[in-house]
Amino acid sequence: MVGARRLSVARSESWLATQHAGSSDLGEGVDRLFLDRVRLGLRVVLAVIALFFAGELLTHPGERPLISMVQAVNFIVVAAALHLVTDPARRTMNYALAFVAFAVTAVSVGAVGILADEPTSSVILLVGMAVVTGTLVPWSPWWQLLGVTLVAATGIWTMATIVQTPHRFWVQNIGAMAPTLGSTVFISYALRRQRAAVERAESQRRTREESLREANRRLEQEIQEHQQEIKEHQRTEEALRFAMRELDHRVKNTLATVQAVADQTLRASCSMSEFGEAFHGRIQALARIHTALAARRWEGLRFGELIELVVGPYRHHADSVAVECDGIFVPSELVRVLGMALHELATNAAKYGALSTREGRVGIASGRDPDGAGCLRICWSERAGPAVREPERRGFGLRLIEDALPYETSGTVTLRFLAQGLRCDMRIPLSPMP
Repeated sequence: MVGARRLSVARSESWLATQHAGSSDLGEGVDRLFLDRVRLGLRVVLAVIALFFAGELLTHPGERPLISMVQAVNFIVVAAALHLVTDPARRTMNYALAFVAFAVTAVSVGAVGILADEPTSSVILLVGMAVVTGTLVPWSPWWQLLGVTLVAATGIWTMATIVQTPHRFWVQNIGAMAPTLGSTVFISYALRRQRAAVERAESQRRTREESLREANRRLEQEIQEHQQEIKEHQRTEEALRFAMRELDHRVKNTLATVQAVADQTLRASCSMSEFGEAFHGRIQALARIHTALAARRWEGLRFGELIELVVGPYRHHADSVAVECDGIFVPSELVRVLGMALHELATNAAKYGALSTREGRVGIASGRDPDGAGCLRICWSERAGPAVREPERRGFGLRLIEDALPYETSGTVTLRFLAQGLRCDMRIPLSPMP
């Protein structure tokens, strides 16, 4: 519910922002159109003034200097307005400059008509100016009404100055021009409304297009998010399938190991009680090793941790087992077989060797091969325990140490039954440390 409200608020804000942007674009479009039309009109006026100026010089060279002066002043004012009207954002200034240029041009046309004693051409030009501004320049009808008033006043001034008889003759002419001048105001108003409607429709079209683009963008984003979620689910499922395969493989290996330990222990046992004791100890050691490997994500164990797991339970006290190792890391594929070999050495010491008495001592030393071959060297030595001698029959424990460990690790094992106690030297190749 809260998410829906947030989405609704976000859409409302987006719509309001779009509407505001649309109205702003509408105003900017009108200002730009006004600027373009005014600059076009000013260029046309400059061209007409230049044409009349050249014609005056050719037809009446040096005869009517005042007309040339008026045209020059008009040209300068219009050129200055054209130079200043450049920025559509300065609306008020543009309107004022455009009207000033229009007013100066209208007065100049009237003044030239008076100086040339030719009112007809001036009146026609004034009416033409009103029509052109009403249809070309997109300004307010009020500005057009002001311009028409100025044109009418200039026409009255021109006609009244030149035509003296009959009495009030200019009134007839202005009366004839009034409908045309008035219609330019209505034309300006109608064109302004039409332009506003077109701009409004264009703004609404842009708004709809922007809304559609925004909707498409959001849809594409949602599709990408869903695709990302699908990929994550696929990766998770693949990881789960891999984990299940790995679990199935490890369970099968573990069951095979347990079955092999059970068979070998049964063959080497003389009674069920002997079998139960030996099998229980081996399964417990295997379980502790598996628990430690699972906690380490089956990456492996430090050799000191492995010793503590399988030999630690047989300590009588802290000095029973002395460990000297440099924290060598044993990979998971070697941990099980090496741990079981250490377990057999520990159980043998607990039954017959140094760990069978409180005075006995076991020393375990490990380190990397000094020749740089990447091998782990382990030395198991017993002392201060009962006298030992080499057994006549090799049980499962000795076969695991002497045969299984070298076979599984491609290493070497040397067992020596010395007078002071058992000594076992192991040399096991290791993969590079992680």
